[in-house]
Amino acid sequence: MVKHKVVLMIAMLAAGTCLAAEPADQARVKRGEPQRQGNYWEERAECSAPLREGGRLVVRADFGSVKVKPGANDRMDCHVRLRAYTANEAEARRFFREYELSIRQLENGVLLKGTLTQGRPSSRSLGAEFDIAAPVRLSLDVETKGGDVGVQKLDGELQAVTAGGDVSVGDVTGPARVETAGGDIRLATVGTRLEARTAGGSIRVGDVKGDATLETSGGEIVAGMVGGTLRGETAGGDLVLRGASGPIEARTAGGQIQIGESGGSIVAQTAGGSIRLQGARGKVEARTAGGSIDLLQLRNAVRAATAAGCIMAQIDADQKTFAASELQTSMGDIQVFLPPNLPLTIDAAIDIAGGHKIVSDFPINIQRDGPVFAATKVRGEGALNGGGEVLRIRTSAGNIEIRKLDPNTLAQLRARQESYWKRWQEQEDRRQQKEQDQRERQKE
Repeated sequence: MVKHKVVLMIAMLAAGTCLAAEPADQARVKRGEPQRQGNYWEERAECSAPLREGGRLVVRADFGSVKVKPGANDRMDCHVRLRAYTANEAEARRFFREYELSIRQLENGVLLKGTLTQGRPSSRSLGAEFDIAAPVRLSLDVETKGGDVGVQKLDGELQAVTAGGDVSVGDVTGPARVETAGGDIRLATVGTRLEARTAGGSIRVGDVKGDATLETSGGEIVAGMVGGTLRGETAGGDLVLRGASGPIEARTAGGQIQIGESGGSIVAQTAGGSIRLQGARGKVEARTAGGSIDLLQLRNAVRAATAAGCIMAQIDADQKTFAASELQTSMGDIQVFLPPNLPLTIDAAIDIAGGHKIVSDFPINIQRDGPVFAATKVRGEGALNGGGEVLRIRTSAGNIEIRKLDPNTLAQLRARQESYWKRWQEQEDRRQQKEQDQRERQKE
């Protein structure tokens, strides 16, 4: 009888154990015990849940860095490291208890949360790191209220938002929206459209196959080729844009602007810095409060103005595409290169010549109001190839040159532009190598 009772109790215990065990196909969170690590305490946790390819992963953290890398095709695994920066074990345990980790299934996805249940401790008191492995073909939505976000590679849509930290993303095949309230943004290639915004930091992105909107309140913007429209705006920093199939809008409150070729129109404005443009099929507007302007392969109308600097414009239009244009500087020379057979009307003037002059390879009428070295006005007017749309050229104090564009001159202009891009690329390569060396030293 006793023997039968013992067997029955063992069977019941075994059955209870089986009932208590979590099935492998369900979401789970397992937290460890706090461990002393020098001057702080650390608690590690493991989270996992089924997640199929093509599903959706949502991450919400009250604070903490989040890293996502490719993992198994049928599940999400996460390692969470919590740190309490205190020597007091009781205080550390209290901090850990106040940070709740949860995971639950969504329709076609998973929600992973890190939540403070008792308000936010000081940022010096508690830290968190989420290290996530998930299917690479995924829709990913990450938001943390304080910390870096890193995504190695994603075959799907991306939304990544942090209230303070850097965002680093590898190749993304789907649309991407990336925002940080303070930090740098780096992305590789993006398969469709991109929106990237930071309240303070630089934005660097590779090629984008769709439209791109890049905004920062302070920092440089660097972008590869964009397959649609491109808008880049910074409150202070350079813009280096390789080009776009559609229109380009580039604005900075203080910095240089370098743009490759555009299949549409271009607007480039800076409060202080030079502007360089490789080419545009549409209208071009280039304005700077102080700096030179170099414009190549212009096939439509152009309006360029600088308060202090030289202007060089190479017009590569024909009678059908050229429209009324204007080049103006307060202090500096203006050089214009025109196709020999382009019909247009020249209206050029130097307001205060003082020894400056107008030189033209085309037959135009040049008049001076007074002696050569006097502060008088010089005008140059003429109808080239029968006349057409007006090209207005103005400088307050500088020379004006109107030159015929021949193959040799065109080759020289292109070589100068390519040389600039080459120097920039060499500087960019050195910068990237320096950052890589710094990361390697940090790992050591």
